[in-house]
Amino acid sequence: MGGVVAGFDGSAASAQALAWAVTEAALRRIPLTLCYVREAVLAGHRPSAAPAPSDADQTLTRAVALARRQDPRVDVVPQLASGPVAAALLDASQDAQMLVAGTRSAGDWSWPGLGAVSNILAASACCPLLLVPDDGIWRGGPVVVGVDGTPWSRRAAGFAFEEAHLRSVPVLAVCWSQEPEQAEETTGAWRGKYPDVAFSVSPAPQAPAAALRALAATAPLVVVGSHGAGDMPGLLLGTVTHELLQNAAHPIAVVR
Repeated sequence: MGGVVAGFDGSAASAQALAWAVTEAALRRIPLTLCYVREAVLAGHRPSAAPAPSDADQTLTRAVALARRQDPRVDVVPQLASGPVAAALLDASQDAQMLVAGTRSAGDWSWPGLGAVSNILAASACCPLLLVPDDGIWRGGPVVVGVDGTPWSRRAAGFAFEEAHLRSVPVLAVCWSQEPEQAEETTGAWRGKYPDVAFSVSPAPQAPAAALRALAATAPLVVVGSHGAGDMPGLLLGTVTHELLQNAAHPIAVVR
């Protein structure tokens, strides 16, 4: 499949995620796959939330039209899959360069944080995951990335620098290591690869999740690794990332 994969279900968050996905595909000059997942219905049950095949086709057609209207240069590929939704999107993430989804799906209740599907994607996506709320427009300011010297934060820094390079904005690294030079070491290779990207560091050794959440209120995007230093083996998500995602009111990228 390759390229950018975006999940779409007709909700406001998925529509905003679609807009981000189109931009990401255009910036990287790679194709965009729009995936609508028709949830499987158990025998003897017909929940009203499960659309008829014709409804699914119409929703996917509308998504493709929205994407092509936003940027006709992007190669848009429609994909109709069968549920469970999270499993279908995780399968699509195996060959993707990036997976984009809304923070909440059409069937989620309106409480803060991620919806059920987005939680599963954050824990298990095979490629970088970009989570977009329904009001997640791109804003000015630097891309914020959390760094702590681990391999996950190095990959997160790489994603942040690439995004900043493509969008011509700075990178702000939030470092919660006790070693002051840790941020410089973690980002060194990426600063060399993207010398055009301005770079600065903000220390947050005591409360990294709170620092990231505060910066997320004004930053266009916060990027974190899926795990961090000190996390216990076997955790699907690191403690800082998990805490940050509990109130995912702004765009967040999770990199494995």
